[in-house]
Amino acid sequence: MDKEIKDPEGILKVITALFGKLPAYIVNAEKEFPVKIIALKNKALIINTNLKFPTRERVLTVVHNGSKFLAHFNLAGGDGNGIEILTPVKIQISAASRQGTRVEISQIQTGMVVTNIINVNDVSKAIGFDDKKVDAILLAYRTKLTKAFPLSSIFFAGRMDNRLRLMHHYDKDIFIVDRKEKSTASPAFFPFDEYLRIFENSKIPDNYTSEICVPIKYKGYVHLGYVQVLSEKQLDIEVYKQIQTFANAVSRDIINTGVFQESRDVCQVMDLSMGGISFIHAPSRSFSRSVTLNGTILFDLNLEAGKKVTIRGIIKNIRNQETNFRVGCQFYNLTEKDTEILEDFLNVGKEEVPNPEESGTQENPSSDGSEGEPNEEKFDSSSNTIESPNSETVMEEGSEGDPFANHMDDNFAENLEDPK
Repeated sequence: MDKEIKDPEGILKVITALFGKLPAYIVNAEKEFPVKIIALKNKALIINTNLKFPTRERVLTVVHNGSKFLAHFNLAGGDGNGIEILTPVKIQISAASRQGTRVEISQIQTGMVVTNIINVNDVSKAIGFDDKKVDAILLAYRTKLTKAFPLSSIFFAGRMDNRLRLMHHYDKDIFIVDRKEKSTASPAFFPFDEYLRIFENSKIPDNYTSEICVPIKYKGYVHLGYVQVLSEKQLDIEVYKQIQTFANAVSRDIINTGVFQESRDVCQVMDLSMGGISFIHAPSRSFSRSVTLNGTILFDLNLEAGKKVTIRGIIKNIRNQETNFRVGCQFYNLTEKDTEILEDFLNVGKEEVPNPEESGTQENPSSDGSEGEPNEEKFDSSSNTIESPNSETVMEEGSEGDPFANHMDDNFAENLEDPK
């Protein structure tokens, strides 16, 4: 290891600067898996993971400016259903290196292209302006919804409210069968105790006992709003499925209005792995608007005829190739569905390509794709601080400055049960 940080203040500075802003992974059985960072609270990191561990030790990793950060934690508490509270112990720093297999375009017989590129910041900006087409769609859907469920509403805005922000952080829908009976809660949905805190701070009358709240998302990634249904009687799973389908329909029709200015460029893919991608982009107007170093973008990856995934990624390098640009992009917490399609596509007899200088991709987070390209972000090993002038571009959508600003109750950590 090149450096080790054990000073508590230095550790917290690194965690605050990097975790929640960059793709984070957790080590389990010597492999690294994407992990959801929920909050930094009371000098502890709160995460969500479905993995099971033999001990109370946890190691989380991120890659920043050519360095790999391995943060060691101890499990301090949790809810037993994936939510864990981790207290930091130390951080080890070493040079990042590429690991894993990638596929060159010449190795596969397919017209792999990237289309519909859009910067995540532009998605949020687009719904912050009045648009008659969007307003008409929302009005029509609100009318349909209230006919079926009188105690319902659709929230849609360019800025998250507290309910949407928490659903974004936990990445779970709200499905409360009976607010007064915890045994009816399922770990597959938003944490029951955390919901009670939302309810206490809301203006919802006490006679409502059941709630379903499903986010409206842009292509499964960016939270735009939510569909909410309240009831004095218990709602069941069939109603939840109906609301889920309803929210997806709202999202689909709003996207189809064209309010989101996606790039019309068709970009040839140069190589691909489970960790990232590189593609060629012409120097068009949409390129200068959407493609910025360390920016977070969304795009459609057309793998082959009839097979497409939507990707969220962070741009790690941009290289001028005379007439075009080669863009290296690291994947950032893909949806489960898109991950499965990508794994299935890459999981057939691919041999490792040993030339790392042609792409900004990597199989796992041990390489950030920068590969010697100039970058303004710097890690100062003497002061344990990180300068990141462009860090706001790599936060998760809707974070609005503080990636850990989730408005959770101050006693959240104390109220969670100890791990079993």
